[in-house]
Order: sequence, then structure tokens, then C-alpha cells
Amino acid sequence: MEKLQAALAKARAQREGEPTPRGARPELSAKAKSRQAAESSALDAAWEAVPYFEPTQRKLKQSRIFAADVSTEGAPFDILRTKLLLEMRRNNWTRIAITSASAGSGKTTTACNLIAGFGRQPEVRSMLFDVDMRRPSVAKFFGATPEASLVDVLENKVAFEEQAVRLHKNTIISMTNRPLRDPSEVLSKQRTAEMLDEIQEIYQPQIMLFDLPPVLISDETRGFLKLVDATLIVASSEATTIAQVDEVEREVSEYSNVAGVILNKCRFMDEGYGYSY
Repeated sequence: MEKLQAALAKARAQREGEPTPRGARPELSAKAKSRQAAESSALDAAWEAVPYFEPTQRKLKQSRIFAADVSTEGAPFDILRTKLLLEMRRNNWTRIAITSASAGSGKTTTACNLIAGFGRQPEVRSMLFDVDMRRPSVAKFFGATPEASLVDVLENKVAFEEQAVRLHKNTIISMTNRPLRDPSEVLSKQRTAEMLDEIQEIYQPQIMLFDLPPVLISDETRGFLKLVDATLIVASSEATTIAQVDEVEREVSEYSNVAGVILNKCRFMDEGYGYSY
């Protein structure tokens, strides 16, 4: 990671050393083109340093991750992906948290389908972080057995490119491989915020997704929300009450923007998912 930082810093220093022209932008000089190529090369190298992981089709189907390919089942997630991307661009958002009122609402299924769906948009670089450290399940959903955990990255024990995996050329997942008894101890540290800033600076993703714990079950979600731009709330039509949705919206709005509410497990909808924005 240090080499990648140095390459990016050198390219940035070269950029800042040139005066900004007034009026219409002239054609790039040879020096500017060289600098641009160096920045692009450093960014590509950062992504290429992260190893690939390819889940089996059987596991994706078992986990209800349908958005990896074009399908009828994945269509609702494709709609959500597009709406979310447009909303993020309109508001200049990069970091999106995904949470719910209680467990079992489908927030991890939503997060995994979003990152799988973004893999089909090669011009968009996306990341997913499993921050539900009491009940981590992203690794289970994809059938992965990571040796190191996102916690190890946040505590600076393991380099990000050694812990994370690429699902596609343009998507990265950082999984949590073991439950923590007190995640707030890790997530509330200043080092966590600094590490996320560092990852964003080096990899420059357009989208960073964070699978967070349910709001009404633990306190670490409230503490983490200040680190994101907006939040998607997943509600289960089978279990989540309107009062709970209202409470979660109030809680989230104190620390972050509410990007939307997803109504999941709709028994009487052919697609099985509803969206509210």
C-alpha cells in the first residue's frame, strides 16, 4: 500500500505543480498526458493488486444473489442499483450504508446483490465492506473463507490489498471472518475513519457500500453513520412495523442522509421487492 500511495502522491504533486488555465481548457500537453497516464496506471495497479475470488453459481443461487447476471429475479436489484447510482451522482455521494430495524430483514442480501450488480457496470468502481461485526455474513453469502478480517485492516494488522478480494475487475469486497463481542470499540476509533479515508484515496471508488448492523439492536451503527454520506434502510414486510421504520429513519437522519427505504419480502409482488424513495 505504501508504494501505491507514493505513486499517487507523485502524480498528485505533478498535477498541483502546473498552473490552471483560464477560460476554455486547451489540449493536454505532453506533460499533462504523461501525468494523467501515471495516475491511471497507479490506480489500475492498486486494483490489480487485490486478488480475485469467484463464488460458485450454486452458492450465489443459495444466497439469493441474482444480480450477478441479467435475470428476472435480479431485475429489482438492477432497478435499485440504477436509482441508487443516479441519486449518488446527483448528490455527490460516495459512501452508502445499508441497515435495517432488526435482523432478518434482508439488508445483507441487498448489499450483496448491489455489489454483484455493479460488477456488470465496468465503468463504475465499487466496494462492499462487511461492518456487521456481531453477525458477519457477507463471506458466508459468497462462500468465502477469508484468512484475515476487515477488523485486521482497520487495526492496521493486515494490508487492505492482502485482506480484500475482487469479485469482478471493478468490484472489491472486504469481509469480516469472525464475530466481535464489542465492535463499537473498533468502529469508534479515529484510526477506523482514517483507514477508510486512506482506502478511498488510494482506490478512488465511485461507490463504497457498508453492510451495517440493525439500528435498533446495537449501538455501533449510530457511531458509524457519521462516516457515510447516506443510508439505505431495508424493511421486511413480514416483520418490520411502520413505527420501527419511522424510528430508524429518525435515528439515521441525525447522523446521515436517508437515501431510501426498501420494502423486502413482499408476498404479493411478483418480483418480491418494493422500493420507496
